[in-house]
Amino acid sequence: MTRKQAINQINATLERLPDELLETLAELAEAWTQPSVFSSLSESEKAEINAALDELDRGEGIDWKIVKADLDAQLKTAGV
Repeated sequence: MTRKQAINQINATLERLPDELLETLAELAEAWTQPSVFSSLSESEKAEINAALDELDRGEGIDWKIVKADLDAQLKTAGV
């Protein structure tokens, strides 16, 4: 679907939407046009995140069970 087709389809549907859904659609459209947290990062920060994601894709991450056990132990030691 092209951008023009999508806009035409949305416009053709707007009149049939209940007010609540129309308000939700407006909120989504506004939210989607805001800059993301990622887009506000420096190039070096983005590179670090992308490198970490590449590590995960290669299976080099730490299993969640190990991370959770470590965090639980640290919280227990801290008396939390």
